[in-house]
Amino acid sequence: MYLHARGGAPGNGRGRRKAVVAGVAAAAVLALAACASGGAGSGGADGSGQDVALTFSWWGDASRAERYEQALEIFEEENPGITVRTNYAGFADYWTARNTEAASRTLPDVLQMDLAYLTEYTEFGHVIPLDEYFGDTITVDTISEPLLASGQVDGQTYGLASSASTLGTFVNTDLLDELGVTVPKDGLTWDEYDALLAEISAAGAGHDPAVHGSVDYTQFFWLFQIWLQQNGKSLLDGDQLGFDEADLATWWDRSAAVHEQEGFLPAKRQEQLSGADAIGVGETAAEISWDNFLVRFSEGQAKPNLTLLPVPADDLENNSGMFLKPGLQLSVAANSEHPDEAAKLVDFLVNDPRVGEIFGMSRGVPASSATLEGVELTELDQQILDYEKQLEPHLVGSAPPPVAGLSNLETTFSTTALEVAYGTLTVDEAVDRWFAEAATALAG
Repeated sequence: MYLHARGGAPGNGRGRRKAVVAGVAAAAVLALAACASGGAGSGGADGSGQDVALTFSWWGDASRAERYEQALEIFEEENPGITVRTNYAGFADYWTARNTEAASRTLPDVLQMDLAYLTEYTEFGHVIPLDEYFGDTITVDTISEPLLASGQVDGQTYGLASSASTLGTFVNTDLLDELGVTVPKDGLTWDEYDALLAEISAAGAGHDPAVHGSVDYTQFFWLFQIWLQQNGKSLLDGDQLGFDEADLATWWDRSAAVHEQEGFLPAKRQEQLSGADAIGVGETAAEISWDNFLVRFSEGQAKPNLTLLPVPADDLENNSGMFLKPGLQLSVAANSEHPDEAAKLVDFLVNDPRVGEIFGMSRGVPASSATLEGVELTELDQQILDYEKQLEPHLVGSAPPPVAGLSNLETTFSTTALEVAYGTLTVDEAVDRWFAEAATALAG
């Protein structure tokens, strides 16, 4: 499950700057917060002499929040007419709050955007095209064309990628040594990976805390995309599903088989961790996630020593199914009273080398070459770069297009798969339910 990308709790920003209420606060409070961001005029940035207060929201954990706050200190110092009020939450709570704000047209001036939500927010007019700011306010010649295009809908750019990443298999080498489990050196097939998870759980049963193989990877929507591409299919074919019920049943049947061997962390324990990364706290010894989470996982309570391997594939050399996905995109809300200043903030967060120095690879590999130049590579950063360079010849797949309804497909995929893990739905029941909900989501 994509738990590791959605962890964290609402933060309250720097002490000298009052933060906007985060998470799933009442719509009235959110509306007041948005009104407070309006400021008294066009702001010092355009020479009016009046200050501007922007709001900026993102999803992530406390570590990401600390990095954003450091970066925003620099931005405010260099733009004395602008202050930035912040809030953040875990992924699910973040989008609950944004959807509430979108309905009342009180979105933050700048918001972190995800590919799954881009078309939805574009079609309903919640975010503005950024193209008019290219060149003067926002530099884009530092970003590769594929990453720039990933934020485009109908030829206009609504989300600017600040980073990119690909999936990888993390293994805790020290913990595997402690358990007497052989550390894999190369990529594994799916059956080999499932066998490894079962072996880890058997060896870790008497450990304190007990160690399981991994969380249930069949709940991970983007990993299912890779598996489909390995099998000559895709999540979407245009604006329709690119696979059938039998494909999804085969995928979710893997969950039942691994749970039967106790290779996965039990669903109840996964829920009890409440956003903490199981591999970060030492309760699993493997995980499939975005490669930039090497930093986050390594900073977990157990301080695991992690190695990155390719995602399981039955033919890695010829068909890995893996792709480079735009990580965190940034958008400007249509309801912003200060889009010029908001665009300036977007450019700073995407292109400033000092932002690269602060974040390193924790957001993924910087999309901007200028920001990448600012990264003082740590050992973990170098490991991520080396991993992506190693995989470059094998990145043959592609992310699904940002069609309307994609966010609903992802959300219902994870929640339905969780019910399979709990045993409250059979695989066939789960497949029927998800396909019915997918038909509704894609129909708009």
